[in-house]
Amino acid sequence: MATATTSTTKEDTDAQQEETSSPPAAKEENSTRPVPPNVLLDDEEPASKPEAAPESDTSCGSGDAQSAFSQGVSQVPLWGTIGWELFDSSGYDPCASLSWETLMIEGGSSSSPFHIMLFNHGEYLGTATAKPYGFAPTIERVSDSEIAVTYHWPREGEGSANRSGTTQAGFRWDEGAQKVIMSGDVPPTG
Repeated sequence: MATATTSTTKEDTDAQQEETSSPPAAKEENSTRPVPPNVLLDDEEPASKPEAAPESDTSCGSGDAQSAFSQGVSQVPLWGTIGWELFDSSGYDPCASLSWETLMIEGGSSSSPFHIMLFNHGEYLGTATAKPYGFAPTIERVSDSEIAVTYHWPREGEGSANRSGTTQAGFRWDEGAQKVIMSGDVPPTG
């Protein structure tokens, strides 16, 4: 009987290490979800969508873009030991169902990590993605509650100056779910 309890296979050891290294949910979230908990992927939407309510909410948040940045940036995790600075606030609208501000690491360059902060009527919701991506994204307003993001990245063999890779993603505020829904994809990593 002692032999059976002390005998382990490589598979058993690997399974034990997986169990003790981190909870399975956290492991899956980190490896497969490109978005933070405040954002749902479009295939994670509830099976029965609530009927779309007319976009009649005309309430506006208080404050300007700088105030919104100051309040939200403290909730964005540091990039190692480096903080974030406001790169572009032109997408901030305290009256919109979904608006944004773009962050860049402090003292960064054009290929440095960028994050997109999202807001609902001026209230900070979180970042659009779980991790930042290099190169400033191109962001366009589609409607009061939706934005389109083009991420830029270098293809294999390209340098930062001549990067030609692009990936499209959409983010929309779902009033019924009170969440941001992401469609599309994020840049490849590797």
